[in-house]
Order: sequence, then structure tokens, then C-alpha cells
Amino acid sequence: MSTFKYKLLSTSSGIIEGEKEAPTKIELITELRKTGHVILSVQQTTKDKKFGFLSGRANKKAILPFTQELATLLEGGIPIDKSLAILLSSHDIKIRPIVENLLNGIKSGKSLAEALNSHVKLFSSVYINMVRAGEEGGVLPQVLKRLGMFQEKLQKIRGEIISAMIYPLLLSSTGVMSVGALIVYVIPKFSQIFEGMGISLPFTTSVLMGVSQYSIKYGWIMFIAAFATFFLYKRARKDKKTSIKIDQRKLKLPVVGNLLWKIQISRFARTLGTLLENGVPLLKSMDIVKDVLSNQHLANILITVKANVKEGAGLTVSLAQMGFLPEIAVHLLKVGEETGNLDKMLLKVADNFDTDIEQKTKRLVTMVEPVLILLMGAVIGVIVISMLTAILSVNDMRF
Repeated sequence: MSTFKYKLLSTSSGIIEGEKEAPTKIELITELRKTGHVILSVQQTTKDKKFGFLSGRANKKAILPFTQELATLLEGGIPIDKSLAILLSSHDIKIRPIVENLLNGIKSGKSLAEALNSHVKLFSSVYINMVRAGEEGGVLPQVLKRLGMFQEKLQKIRGEIISAMIYPLLLSSTGVMSVGALIVYVIPKFSQIFEGMGISLPFTTSVLMGVSQYSIKYGWIMFIAAFATFFLYKRARKDKKTSIKIDQRKLKLPVVGNLLWKIQISRFARTLGTLLENGVPLLKSMDIVKDVLSNQHLANILITVKANVKEGAGLTVSLAQMGFLPEIAVHLLKVGEETGNLDKMLLKVADNFDTDIEQKTKRLVTMVEPVLILLMGAVIGVIVISMLTAILSVNDMRF
């Protein structure tokens, strides 16, 4: 059984909030519908604590229920200012100042998109431009509903990737800490015992003792070197040309490079498809998508592609010429352009890539886990065998 938080809209008593246990979200929604109230949101409760540096991330997570609830209210025919006022009376305290600011902006004559521009750190350019297109086309409730689905899909994909990587990272961290503890605390104690005996140690034990002494004496240099490397990397990323070269090399990494490329292509296809589906012009959409991509090499390619499209070239042809898309995606998008369903085909490409990314990530993690276990076992085994060899050599000398 899972615990869910729900919000209902009642014609008589306003918003009703509560928590309830249910086997699944769908079963709870079915049960809540029997009450006759409008369902604003149903979210599974989490144990995340929202403080410190996590507060910004907590606010971003609150955007999804905010979008879904606002879409539901607008679909019910409630005006935008009244809808925001209703949300303001019940919404999470972390986003309440934002909702209040949006409401004040609406009351002062701004559109919702204009009001959202005051919070660009919280609302992405994709979000703002889709809202603007929805307002201009008179389909804001439908656009917000699609935005909610878009955000939910992205959160699901991100969550699956993070979940897949947790165990390997935990395993690596535990192994490194175990080896570090042996080198820094355990081996020096044995070193003192062996040095007091004045005996000749096996080669592997001598090497291990040297590594331990070097780590204790010069370990701080390694920490400084690691910090300096990280600092220089961050500084290099600020230079556009260097950042492009770094990201280009990332895509050429064995196994991981192809996965990183497909993640970027999926993000490109889903964002561009969602924008086009909601009436944002192609050239404007490409500007937005360029900023969404985290790989600067691929984002730089889109600048050239946009210039070609502006001169009259086809989008798919330009992307194929620049090597931006794999062959299968090129064929699908060509069909989409020819039939006038480019937005739908982009979303289909994104779904296909998401499935492929999920499978490859799971396969990669499945391969990495035993390798890490064997590697950590081998390192710790070498340390233990080296120490046992030295101990046994002492016993041989006594007899």
C-alpha cells in the first residue's frame, strides 16, 4: 500500500485536501471520482526533506502539481485569476510566493506568460513559450495539460536513470572507503609491528607499505589536485569553444558516448515535438531547444541547422547532413515532414529513444555491478593476501 496526497474541488466547500492509502494511484482516482468532486491532483507522498540546497529542487518538483491543478481549474471554466487565487489558498508553502506573484501580475494586466517571465529560474523557456502559444491560440487549458504530461514524462525518465545509477555509485563509494580505511588505518599498524621485528618483507607487502606511507604523507596533494582539476574543468566549460570540444569528445566515449548522444536526441525530439504541437513556430522552437540541450556540441549544430532552415532547407535534411540524428530517426522525421505530422513523429522518436535508453542503461548497470564487485574484491583481496604473506613469513622465521 502506498500513501497519496489528493486535492479535490468542491462546489460547496472549495478545495478539499487529504491523504489516503491505496494499492495504486489509478484505484484511488477511481474511488475519489465516486465522491462527485473534481480531482485536482493525486500525488504519491515522498520522504524528501526540503531544506538547504534542496529547496530549489523542491520548488521545481512543485511545478508539476501546480501545472496539473491549474489546467484542471481552467478546463472547468474558472478564470485564470480565480484559479490562481484558489491555488494560492491551498498550495505548497514553497511555491506560494510564486503563485502570489503570478496572481498580482495577472491582476495588473499581464498575460500568464509575461508573469512567468519573472521566474525564469523556476519556469523553463519551453514552459513559458508553450503558455504564450496557448494564450495566443485560446487553448491554454489544453496546453497546460500537455505541459503537465511533458513534465511528468521527463521526471519519470530522469528518475529511472538516477535509480539505475544509485547502486553502482553506492557500491563504488563503499569500496573506495573500505580500501581507504585499510590503507590509512590498518596497514600502518602492521607496518609498525613489522618494522619493530626488523625482518625482510615480501615484495607485495613492501609495495603496499609504501603506498600506505605515501598516501598518508602526500594524500593532501591528491585532494588538492582533484579540486584543481574540477576547478579547471568548470573554468574550461565557461569558454564556448573549449566546452564544445569537451562535449564532442564525450560523445566519442566507448559505450557511454552513444548513450549520452541518445539522451540528448530524446530531449531534442520531445521538446521540439511538444512545442510544435502547441503552435510555437519552428524557428522559435529551435532557439528554445538549443538552450534545452546540455551538450554544447549538439546545440552548436542546431545553430547551423536553424540557419539552413531559415534559408529554405528542410529540417530533417539539415539534421541528417550535420550528423545530428541516427538513420532511423531521419527516416521517421522525413515521413513526418512529408505528411505534415512532424510534431507527432518527433514525439514518437522521443518515445522510441526513451525505451532504448532505459534498456541500455539497465544493461550497462547490469554489466557494471559485477565488474565493480570483482574489482573491489580483487583490490581488498590483494591487500589481505599481502598482509597474510608477511605474517606467515614471520612465523616461518620463528620456526
